[in-house]
Amino acid sequence: MKITPRDKTFIIAGAIAVCVFMLVKFVIFPAVDNFTGQQEDLAVKEQTVEQYTRIIGRQAELQKKLKLLKKDEIKINNSLLKGETPSLSAADIQKSIDRIATSSNIEIQSVKILDSGKQGEFVTVPIQVRFTSDLNRMKNFIYSIETSQKLLTIPNLKISVRNRREPREIIVTVVVCGYMKKEAKG
Repeated sequence: MKITPRDKTFIIAGAIAVCVFMLVKFVIFPAVDNFTGQQEDLAVKEQTVEQYTRIIGRQAELQKKLKLLKKDEIKINNSLLKGETPSLSAADIQKSIDRIATSSNIEIQSVKILDSGKQGEFVTVPIQVRFTSDLNRMKNFIYSIETSQKLLTIPNLKISVRNRREPREIIVTVVVCGYMKKEAKG
């Protein structure tokens, strides 16, 4: 079989085309993909470094915020009741209420310890206090409870008048609630 010059040209052109195809497919495209991938990796790494640089730049600010949060945590922990059980904590509330009543010139008639409950991360320790007073002394009493060093709230307040014709003297039934941390399990 004899190869004509025309067939020779087609074979050489085909061989060149196959070589160019192989060169493009197996050399140039992988090189371009590798280069593009490296550039994308480089961009991601630059962004990561930039984020870390911003975070490091904010370190002083974040340290200040952390110190403030720790101070707030200490303040909150100091305002919580210290008793190991709700009963002991209720006694602590009762002492505080007695001091507040004495300073407000109020004589407490009865105190009832109510069942403790749970509110989020805390145990609520409520006590019910009943006394007779006038509005001014009651106002001082409630103000002293709300501004005491311990975290005390008044979830329930009931006021009634002893004599409707002379409403100066009122009967007050108030529930005072203190808070303590939940007991750790384990």
